[in-house]
Amino acid sequence: MKLIFALIVVSIQFILCLPVLAEQKWVTAESATRMVTITGFTRAQSVMPLSAEVEGKVSNIFADIGEPIPPSKKFACLDDTFAKIDIKSAKNEMSRHYIDIKYFKKEVSRHKKLVEKHTSAISVLDSLTRDLNNARQSLAVASIRKQRLEEHMRRHCIEAPEGWLLIDRNIELGQWVNQGDVVANVGNYSQLKVPISLSQQELAALQQDNNIELSLMDFNLKVSATIDHISPAFDDKTRKILVDLLIKGNLPELRGGMRVGLMLNILDAKSTSFTISKLALEERFEEYWLQRKDGKKIRVKLLSDQANGKVTISSHEIKLGDQFKIIRH
Repeated sequence: MKLIFALIVVSIQFILCLPVLAEQKWVTAESATRMVTITGFTRAQSVMPLSAEVEGKVSNIFADIGEPIPPSKKFACLDDTFAKIDIKSAKNEMSRHYIDIKYFKKEVSRHKKLVEKHTSAISVLDSLTRDLNNARQSLAVASIRKQRLEEHMRRHCIEAPEGWLLIDRNIELGQWVNQGDVVANVGNYSQLKVPISLSQQELAALQQDNNIELSLMDFNLKVSATIDHISPAFDDKTRKILVDLLIKGNLPELRGGMRVGLMLNILDAKSTSFTISKLALEERFEEYWLQRKDGKKIRVKLLSDQANGKVTISSHEIKLGDQFKIIRH
């Protein structure tokens, strides 16, 4: 009877231990990350050089350095006196052709009636018809010439997008400008970008970050950003890739040259530092230990705690992918 009772007790204890055995798990050592700070400076989102499409003398300048381009979209205009004279000449020429067309139309109509009455030669009608067609063709040519002259006069004004800021200008009132000369540069400062150079590893970390945050170091302010462009090329000297970050949200100033910091967590696969679950870490007398699957315990150095329930540890005996026993629940 006592033997049966003892067997029952042992069975109950074994059943109670089953959940503990089932809950026993293993955790894997992963590469630790290190914080890298990339520094850049704000730039205009876009910069555009302004060139003169015609030659001439500068007669008006509508924006100075640091000022926005006005709603007229005009930055400067060249003297268009001769262009206006040419357009006036083209209009006079068109008026003369209108008079010729009106005259020849009447003559053609009159000679058609005379030919029907056999009182005029048909060759005269043919000559008048040819003159009428020539006058119409001359009017079309003069009209095209007038359009070309008007477009040429319009290009005496150098235009830029409204609201863009003038970065610099290379002209003064009365200065002669040749066709193709770069007279100014304007930039779109309604949004700012930050060009930075990243290694392949840093770029991968940036692309995995769904919430990119930049620090405006001179203002102690944090702002969000998005990836604007990633260059397909790389710098031969630094072996890094150019990336443009576009700043979102309100800024204390909209200008270039503000110092910006980007912090990235980079996997450090070559170091002896690893991240592992805090549940596998055993603390004894201010020393920290991990237990392998074979039961061997390894002493490790605790570097830091992480907010995700993991810790950063260091040991020369650990390799990436090693598994360790969970000792706490």
